[in-house]
Amino acid sequence: MLRTRIRAGPLAGFVLSVLFAALFAVLCVGELLIPSLAPEMGEPAPLTLRVPYGPRIVRDRHDGSFTLSYEHARVIVPRGTVLSEHNEDHDAAMAYETVRRMRQPGLGARVASTYVIYLIVCLMLTVYLRRFGQNRVRLLRTQVGMFVLMTGSLIVAKLLLLFTALPEFWMPVAALPLWVAIAFDRRTAFLVEVGVAFIAASLLRFDVVLLSVLLVRGIAATMFFFKRKGSRQLLVAGSLAGLAGAIGFVALTVLFEGSFDLVADLKRGFGSNVLACIGGGLLVGVLGRGLREPAERAMGHVPRDKLLDLTDLEQPLLKKMAAEAPGSWEHARAMANLAEASAAAIGADALLTRVGAYYHDLGKTVQPKYFIENLAPGERSPHEDLDPEVSADAIMAHVVMGTKILREGNIPEPVVEFAYTHHGTQVVEYFWHKCVEQGNPKDLTQEHFRYPGMKPQTKETAILMLVDSIEAASRTIWPPEHKKFEEMIQRVMFSKLASGQLDQSGLTIEDLRIMTSRMASTLVNMYHGRIKYPWQRESDRAGHTPAPPTVTPRPATATPVPSSGAVGRDGSAAPPPASTARGAAAAAPAVRDDAGGAAKDESPAESVRTPKKTH
Repeated sequence: MLRTRIRAGPLAGFVLSVLFAALFAVLCVGELLIPSLAPEMGEPAPLTLRVPYGPRIVRDRHDGSFTLSYEHARVIVPRGTVLSEHNEDHDAAMAYETVRRMRQPGLGARVASTYVIYLIVCLMLTVYLRRFGQNRVRLLRTQVGMFVLMTGSLIVAKLLLLFTALPEFWMPVAALPLWVAIAFDRRTAFLVEVGVAFIAASLLRFDVVLLSVLLVRGIAATMFFFKRKGSRQLLVAGSLAGLAGAIGFVALTVLFEGSFDLVADLKRGFGSNVLACIGGGLLVGVLGRGLREPAERAMGHVPRDKLLDLTDLEQPLLKKMAAEAPGSWEHARAMANLAEASAAAIGADALLTRVGAYYHDLGKTVQPKYFIENLAPGERSPHEDLDPEVSADAIMAHVVMGTKILREGNIPEPVVEFAYTHHGTQVVEYFWHKCVEQGNPKDLTQEHFRYPGMKPQTKETAILMLVDSIEAASRTIWPPEHKKFEEMIQRVMFSKLASGQLDQSGLTIEDLRIMTSRMASTLVNMYHGRIKYPWQRESDRAGHTPAPPTVTPRPATATPVPSSGAVGRDGSAAPPPASTARGAAAAAPAVRDDAGGAAKDESPAESVRTPKKTH
């Protein structure tokens, strides 16, 4: 079995939660544990002092008497300010800090309670990612990356609170859910936003207004981020999220206080809470765009720029494949077009799918002649002289060798995953049936003929598995009509479903339906007819060449079909498509891809070479 990416199990999730909850707790109360950072009256404040938003009783001295009034307020005493007993804000800040720093009787209990709350939040996040998230967020690397980025976001928020006098609404913690939405999906991004907003608000004693603004801004940023490809869209999403946060802040203030003076708030400049809500959103967009690539790398996702570099045909590994296994390379390029269109249709990562199609068969460069697409016309297949199990080993080796070559070439692991999942755990059925027909003299089982990879874990890798079969099977369809392509695609998909190869991919029935329609339309356009040039018609009339039909399907390779039925590219049996070219020609059992003898791409009954299409 090939080494694959590690998934986070229950134990790993618990350990992550324990460790990062402790880290968050230290971040929340760390300054309380340093005596030199305690403020004193008559001395400059060593850190910015903040009292969370809430109700308080204010004494107004008027005509020698005191009047008590009830109001909502937040207090910010900038770092370096000399604390005075005659300033009510200073009095409030000192009282708040004194209570926070009291070692007896409650500091230890408060620290422990804070840790428990963080542990619950982290456990909820890891359990969701492990049990309900898409397969890519179940990876240990991804979850560790998310927690590391969350820690970084909270450190930035804490530094803003301790060393600046800016309103707390400048916290740019919504950048994290934006990165998650780009790399994975919005549902996971929403959950991450709830977690990071809750912990960020706890840095200021769970300020309810701050928590509400952070939630509104983070969710709005994720909702307004429409296009993954455009980095500029991050700035737009951040701006709209900031506006949504400002509206939410004004509404909450009116709810608590009964009114809000917008003009007076704006006159405070950088101290304006409304401007802080909007500015925090803009900062989210800027950070989201500027740190997008390192953030994606931290979560194990391949940045778009890196994927574009991998599509360059001058890339050494692609040049190696084009030179050493040209037939397999042309097949991979044809697959890339079909797979990319299918991925785009269902909202999967189309560019990653294209790159995976380019690199998935690189292992065939080790022994290219074992695959029929790399044999010259009339060239003898090496499988004619091999035992079935030896041929199967040679075929299955391209999965292992491809994975090895890609990893040694420092290709990102999400791309390498296409190499060891594009045949899943299927059996090379052609050679298994050949072994059975020979009486199975060595008492072998199907496990000796089973691919050493794993089932597709993502929509993108599952799409490639399907396209690997469908692209080759499409060459047997004549005439190239939409309905006939649909029937063939549905049969291939059903064979994969029946064998359980798509169980862990995350593809839904709706996805399969959309993909069927898109692939059928793409294939119709790929195999459109052409009108002959005048010189071709004249040559036909002169009798120089036999007159072929005006439009013909793409050529397929003559290979025998085992008695058990059609054989796919992976050697698996599959029901024949609704319409295939008739009249199989007898030929040597060369292997098309790793099929062990029939169609190139796990496709049903690619068994006839048809006339070449005339242009």
